[in-house]
Amino acid sequence: MNDGEKLARVLMHYRFITDAYSLQYKIVCPFHADQNPSMLVDLSDGRWFCFGCQKSGDAQGFVKLMEKQYHGLNDLQAYKAYQRILKSNEYSDIKINAVSKEERKRHGAQLYAEAYDFYHGLSKVDWSSPDLPDYMEQCRDYMLHRGFTSATLNACGCRYTYEKNYELLFPMMDNGKFRGWVSRTRISEVVEKRKYLYNEGFRRATTVVGEYRNCKTVYIVEGYMDRLKLVQLGVPNAVAILGWKASSQQIAKISEQGITHVISALDNDECGRRGTEWLRKHFLVTRFRYLKGIKDPGDFTAETFERMNRRTLREFESDESRRVKGK
Repeated sequence: MNDGEKLARVLMHYRFITDAYSLQYKIVCPFHADQNPSMLVDLSDGRWFCFGCQKSGDAQGFVKLMEKQYHGLNDLQAYKAYQRILKSNEYSDIKINAVSKEERKRHGAQLYAEAYDFYHGLSKVDWSSPDLPDYMEQCRDYMLHRGFTSATLNACGCRYTYEKNYELLFPMMDNGKFRGWVSRTRISEVVEKRKYLYNEGFRRATTVVGEYRNCKTVYIVEGYMDRLKLVQLGVPNAVAILGWKASSQQIAKISEQGITHVISALDNDECGRRGTEWLRKHFLVTRFRYLKGIKDPGDFTAETFERMNRRTLREFESDESRRVKGK
């Protein structure tokens, strides 16, 4: 039994996957308060990694964390539980559908083409029109209630999907290149389970959503909607990393544009602070000066943003001055 088969058995035991027909899966992480799938499972090498809590490991490590967190078992007891899972006849016929790198690349290209065609096959919507159908008008009202304008929805290319749970769909553009789409639900019961739906095959780690060419700096935020709010407030150089911790590929893409000093507008919480400290390992970072009680850019109004941004830019110029003098 190879490492991938061991991990597949473990994940099936805990009901995170139902088959092993793919080499990679994204699942909801059981080790932190996760709503959207943030754990990447790779059955080609039997490893898993969570972009949210940064935990990683193999099949045995997964069982150890599960049994400690949910059943209070010690290391020896967790190891015995792991052995029982591997010896169980329940999943003894698991065979991983291994494919070559070339096949994975072709499959990725196919998924990208399907995502591209799906988005561009949807009709353009004029969200400022007074004659929208009722179902589109309800979506517009929802976005207006969240502080977005019809002009912003038009500018970002928001479209309507006709899918009852995820009606609003947005293209994710990385320096002008379409990288995939993200769909947002407005149904409270669905929000509790999963706010956003990404196209199959989308790779967060290699995508920086936004326009960051020819920029002195960028405002780095977590979510797509956070970036959209900043753009609406007059910050075109806002980029979203779609999580609290930038990947090495995202950091490289920003650095390759000659950007050395960034403004971290990651969420005003513990994860946002941890993500900011991670950015400090790669850039000079000025932390966005959040007012007390404001969690993320989605909470911004024009007035509160202006107050916070003035303080942030003063600090940015001070940090930049010290950096130049220190050269």
